[in-house]
Amino acid sequence: MGNSKLRNPVESGRICNLCGGTSFRLLHAWEPEHLRNSAAITVGFWECACKLAFLDPLPQLVQLPSNGDWWTTERKEVRRNVSFKKVRERLQNLVFGTPEARLIQQTRQLVPTGRLLDIGCGTGKLLEQARPYFQCHGLEPSEYAATEVRSRGFRVIQATLEDAPLESDDKYTVVTMDSVLEHLTDPVGTLVKINRLIPLGGVVVIKVPKLWGPTHQSLGREWNGFRVGYHTIMFSGQTLANVLRATGFEPTRRPRRDRPFDDILIMWGRKVAELPADPEALAKTIARRRAA
Repeated sequence: MGNSKLRNPVESGRICNLCGGTSFRLLHAWEPEHLRNSAAITVGFWECACKLAFLDPLPQLVQLPSNGDWWTTERKEVRRNVSFKKVRERLQNLVFGTPEARLIQQTRQLVPTGRLLDIGCGTGKLLEQARPYFQCHGLEPSEYAATEVRSRGFRVIQATLEDAPLESDDKYTVVTMDSVLEHLTDPVGTLVKINRLIPLGGVVVIKVPKLWGPTHQSLGREWNGFRVGYHTIMFSGQTLANVLRATGFEPTRRPRRDRPFDDILIMWGRKVAELPADPEALAKTIARRRAA
């Protein structure tokens, strides 16, 4: 598949964040006029030979409909079958509990109690479900959302993970990232930072849209999971597991949500290795674990 307005990312010196490779193919492209493209430029999702997929070029803030608070309602979004989706969600919540409640109950199969950090905590839905079992802290860049969560009695750091004043000796037995990792550009670097916040045996929980899930395969570039312009990295079960292993975590067999009919991917990774602080030693460790 080609697009005359898009250059292969290798031409601008881009390398794969996971494998370090430069063999990319274009999966989908969206012109700025396309309803699902929030950016004012043509963008594409590219897949590396290792199967990690990423957005390129990355739109600048001025090329997106709003550069204000993440929780603003001014961002352009296109949804399919919204009414049906809401009815289905209500029925599922009545029968099985909310997604946040299910996520915490599944996590407690691995870590029943302890300290929990929810990165990208939004308005605190997950923290509310975790509160009976964990000492809960949140990390959230949105001023609006962080203020909302604090009003519920939670300690919240208003910052991105890159800028947060988190200390490596301030350990959390569980770190959750619900709908966060797909918005970042450096999943390996992100998981390295999280590794240093978790003791051996602790758990990271990651929830992302599932690339090559049934709806993506059915709709292609029309799949709403791409959130074009806002999602920058997309994972299959294989690539998310590889990112976890490269950064000192071992994906658990159970709990795990990576079934053939799932459009959402949830993976739990238990920390099995400390990572060195020295950058050169860290690079060698990641390369060795990536190849294992």
